[in-house]
Amino acid sequence: MASFRGHLYGGVVVSAAAGLGVDSLGWAGPGQIPVLFMLGVVGGLLPDIDADNSTPLRMMFILLGVTAAFLVTFSLVDGIAPVERMLLWGAVFLLVRFGLFEIFCRFTVHRGVWHSWLAVAFVTSATADIAYHLVGVSAWDSWLAGSFVALGYLTHLCLDEIAGVDLLNHRMKRSFGTALKPFSIASPIASMAMFLGTLALVYLAPTVAPVIEAIRTLPLG
Repeated sequence: MASFRGHLYGGVVVSAAAGLGVDSLGWAGPGQIPVLFMLGVVGGLLPDIDADNSTPLRMMFILLGVTAAFLVTFSLVDGIAPVERMLLWGAVFLLVRFGLFEIFCRFTVHRGVWHSWLAVAFVTSATADIAYHLVGVSAWDSWLAGSFVALGYLTHLCLDEIAGVDLLNHRMKRSFGTALKPFSIASPIASMAMFLGTLALVYLAPTVAPVIEAIRTLPLG
């Protein structure tokens, strides 16, 4: 398995190259490229959220905790006193950061369903949905954002598979084949849940017509 630093550097290199390519094709403006670059880097770290002690997992639950705390607190801003609001903020943050964190760790296995092609489809469609429905960007920009997350995610999985080959001793490590798989046979319930979630996300996703048109009009040669 590649190290955290290796995944970070891999995500940076691939996302930078993709950003330059998108810019040269005129598919995104100068202000969008840094955002797409960051999405690619984040995507390159996402697969390790199923490792209980991974940095991406801790960062994700801290961010989720802060976001949930603010959403809950400010939805009740007119009904409670400032001190109660602060206590509620802290309670929601701790519930998400530690409570949901423990539940997530209990029901996930490293190199399980999050290291699969199914997970790539899940995070791609989830990113496109969030960008389109919550952020309010166009269908094209939504799929562009999802594509950068997918690119970073696939880079992570490929690096894990490469790390599973011992070139010096001409052998395959036990980890080889556990990253680039269609889904997790060892976690059938999690795989089925992610599959159903992906179907729902695809149903809610923006139209892919701009993507098809961009591919059709690609300059060849």
